Amino acid sequence: MARQVAHEIKNPLTPIKLQLQRLIRLKENNNPKWEERFDEVSAVILEHIDILTETANEFSTFAKLYSEDPVLIDLDKTLKDQLVIFDNKDNIDISYIGMEGAFVMAPKPQLIRVFVNLITNAVQAVEIYQKEATERGEDSGRGKVLICLRNSIRDGYYDVVVDDNGSGVSEENLDKLFTPNFTTKSSGTGLGLAICRNIIEKCEGEISYQKSFALGGASFMVTLPKHQA
Repeated sequence: MARQVAHEIKNPLTPIKLQLQRLIRLKENNNPKWEERFDEVSAVILEHIDILTETANEFSTFAKLYSEDPVLIDLDKTLKDQLVIFDNKDNIDISYIGMEGAFVMAPKPQLIRVFVNLITNAVQAVEIYQKEATERGEDSGRGKVLICLRNSIRDGYYDVVVDDNGSGVSEENLDKLFTPNFTTKSSGTGLGLAICRNIIEKCEGEISYQKSFALGGASFMVTLPKHQA
């Protein structure tokens, strides 16, 4: 993981260096084009700085996974709390089916990160699907994301399932889904789902993907052991 993150960090440094060197040469040669290039170069550098920042944050989160102690977590309350972040989506209906009395032991900030990551991915997948449908001149309909907390068919475990009505994951990408550096987005580090998997495995649980039977898009399921009082 560290080697892959180092690769991600080094990637943006080359274009940053090249752009700056080109700008410096133009200015040193008193080329009036350096002022024209300034805004363009600044935008490129800022974009790559954002990528570096995101990569550093992702890796920091991964490192913290092994330093934060597990605490007793009310899954129902924790999931409800995260939904507040996503209540501003006018074109997407986000629904939640929960259950009271579902407690687990886990590092809370890390588990929250998993839930936020999965819900964010679902919302983004729906938005991409809607945009592509609109560009084709089709009616995309309303987006739907469903989060469900339930007793797992695996005895002694809970399931947290996040479904959406986006395009889902293509067959050729299934094997790479939880590997570092893999992403289908135009931006991002590709570390999100890999870190989610590490967090859940640290909690002695599992995370898996399948096609959503309920909504037709993606369905991610987190399985966590119940707290034994």
